Amino acid sequence: MVERFEIGPPGRKVRGVLSVPQGHGPSPCAILSHGLVSSKESAKYLALSDALGAKGIASCRFDYHGCGESDGNIEETTLTERLANLESVTIFILERPSIDATKIALLGSSFGGCTSLLKAARDQRIRCVSLWATPHRIGNKEGSSPEGIDFREALYADFSRYDLLAEARKVRCGLVIHGEADEVVPAEEGAAIYENLGDPKAFELIKGGDHTFSRAADRERAISLSLDWLGRFLL
Repeated sequence: MVERFEIGPPGRKVRGVLSVPQGHGPSPCAILSHGLVSSKESAKYLALSDALGAKGIASCRFDYHGCGESDGNIEETTLTERLANLESVTIFILERPSIDATKIALLGSSFGGCTSLLKAARDQRIRCVSLWATPHRIGNKEGSSPEGIDFREALYADFSRYDLLAEARKVRCGLVIHGEADEVVPAEEGAAIYENLGDPKAFELIKGGDHTFSRAADRERAISLSLDWLGRFLL
C-alpha cells in the first residue's frame, strides 16, 4: 500500500509517501531523511523503500521544507526547522493504524543524518537509527552546492547551537556508515559520532566510498547493512 500525504498549514506543507508492505498486521516503519539539497525521490531512497518493504518494514519518504514537493524556500532552511518537519512527520506516522508505533526507526544521510540523530536523542519512541555520511559540524562544505543555492547565514548560526556529539551520547542502537573517500564530510566526523553513541552501536567504513555512495556496490552495501541493523531492532 502506498499513501501520499501532506501535513502542515497552507504555504508550509510537507509532502511525503508512506509505503506499507502488504499481508502484514501493523508494520514497523523507518522514516527516511534526505540530505540538504536532495529529496524523497533520490535513487537511494527509492531503493531503500523497496528493500525495506521486501523485508516487511514500512518506509516513509518525505521532502523537507524547500525541497522536492514540499512548500518553502530551501535557502532559508535550518536544522531547527528540519527537526520540526521530522517531528511533524513522526507524529503523522505514529497515528497511522497500519504502523506499529512501538517499532519506529530513523535513517538519514548527510544533513538528514544530523536531523535523525537529534530526533533520536529527544524521542524515546525511536528504537534505532542508521546514519549515512553524517557530519557533526558544518561550514561552507555543505553550504556551497552544485545547484548554486545561496544558503543564509542562519543555517550556520542555527547549526552552531547544537552539540551533535553530546546529543549522540543520548542515543543507543545506532549504526554509522561512512565512505572512506567522502569528499564532503570527512570520515573522521562519522567516526566521532560513532564513538559518542551509546551501546549497542556499529560503524562501517566503506572503502573508497564517496559522499553519496554513487558506486552501485557501495550503495548496495549501505542498504544491506542498514536493513540488517533495522531488522535487528524492529522485527
